[in-house]
Amino acid sequence: MVMSLQDCINKISATISKTPQEQRDVVADIKRRGFLKQVTNTILFGLTMSTCAHKSIADTIIEDLPDLGDTDRSNLSPQQADMLGKQVVLNIYAQGGMVEDFDCLDYLNRLGNEFVSYSPMAGKDFNFYLVKDKDINAFALPGGYICANNGLIYTTLSEAELAGVVSHEVGHVIQHHIFRNISVHNRAQWTGIAGLVTAAILAPINPAMAMVVAQGGSAAGTQSMLSFSRDYEREADRVGQNLMYKAGFDAHAMPEFFQRMQDRYKFNTNDAYAFLQSHPVTLERLSEAETRANQLPTKMRADSIDFLLTREKCRIRQIELKDALKFYNSAIATKRYVSLESQLYGLALTHYLQKNYEQSIQTLDKISNPKFLINPIVAGLRAKQMIVIGKNDIADRLYEQSLARYPTHKGLWMGQLEFLIMIRAYPKAAYRLDELSLAFPMDPDVWDQYAFLYSDEDFGETTCNNSLYSDAKYNNPIRYHYGLGSEYIVLGHYPHGLEQYRAALKKKPANKEDDKIQSIISARIPEIMRAMPSKS
Repeated sequence: MVMSLQDCINKISATISKTPQEQRDVVADIKRRGFLKQVTNTILFGLTMSTCAHKSIADTIIEDLPDLGDTDRSNLSPQQADMLGKQVVLNIYAQGGMVEDFDCLDYLNRLGNEFVSYSPMAGKDFNFYLVKDKDINAFALPGGYICANNGLIYTTLSEAELAGVVSHEVGHVIQHHIFRNISVHNRAQWTGIAGLVTAAILAPINPAMAMVVAQGGSAAGTQSMLSFSRDYEREADRVGQNLMYKAGFDAHAMPEFFQRMQDRYKFNTNDAYAFLQSHPVTLERLSEAETRANQLPTKMRADSIDFLLTREKCRIRQIELKDALKFYNSAIATKRYVSLESQLYGLALTHYLQKNYEQSIQTLDKISNPKFLINPIVAGLRAKQMIVIGKNDIADRLYEQSLARYPTHKGLWMGQLEFLIMIRAYPKAAYRLDELSLAFPMDPDVWDQYAFLYSDEDFGETTCNNSLYSDAKYNNPIRYHYGLGSEYIVLGHYPHGLEQYRAALKKKPANKEDDKIQSIISARIPEIMRAMPSKS
């Protein structure tokens, strides 16, 4: 029997109450029929329109935005939108769908928030994530949560192309597109869709798991949002191009990338399909974007070193290590590259991941450009090279020097922390964590490391092999429960966080610092309970 795309979506909806095995069978059937990507991207396309509530900036950004209807804020509050977006992110994390590369995340968040800083929503906390998906795509979630696939960064030919896609997604958020559609969906539908949205994102990564996650979701309402797709995309283009211009990027890069995806799809029905499904490109849309770019003064911002290095890290995740090795050796030998230094870094990282440490060191030694040498991503790899060959003193000095230059680079912070805990340099690790908790109080990774350092399991008492720092056992139950509780709370798991906080209060303090921590916990518990969402 011939099955349509809508039939597939209906079939998925009908499996919500079925067993996990029955759901997996449905996914397998749809995949066999060649509809899995279409179903995934239909759901994602509806989600691409989902954003948080803020005052429309159509008049302040670009004057000729189309009238898509008034907002209706009675069905979904900004807090609920944030909770929905956060829940999807947590679901993806829980199923291993996110890339946890602090270097890449640091770069992506700096790039994305630069666009936010030029908008009327400057100061709002936007969060950018990297999804373990080789497809070319990006999407916005409610509450200012924006995700880019690994395949997107790998595919871009310039930072301006990536900027075009990221600014486009930011445009969806600042134009609060979810509130332009929310009037045709009730609250129950939208609050219950988090599971299905997560499933759609996870489908290309782990189809079987995706269907299990989808148990709590419903496909109702997602298809109807498609009717506004072209208008929303055009509006996000206009806002995004304006933000690109303000940030110094060439606004032509946006329509050029869209056209390139269109051209690729003509010759390969699988490549670039996800992007085109969630970002439908028409001749009218391309023409408008190109005309708009021609009207803006030309700006040509050069590719940043961070972009060049981040793209190589994404390349290595995108292909097999043996293929990456062939690619870099060929590119360097034939001089087919934009940046020799970035290719050398990619080759050095490939050797490192293959545990060919001497080759990795020798390759990185060939980088002569001082701007690349001091870059935190390159410095971080150099420090790791020194660690694996036992030169901890050099690694420690590299981290210190790099953090002095880049005091907010999370990749360096976390790399140094892991290093200090590994060599049992607990006093310095504790000092660094105190600094980190002040600098990044809403970062769950910081509190995860905090809990690990003060774990109530016995670390043992070994001496650092280079005697950099005095050794000590940091098995402090109060601080352990405080760190774990803080991680849960930052992630939105309030009951678990409160449970850990209360466990910390039951422990007997060993010093004045423990007393201080317990006082902080006692003060925070009532605040957290007030912030917890109502069960009604």
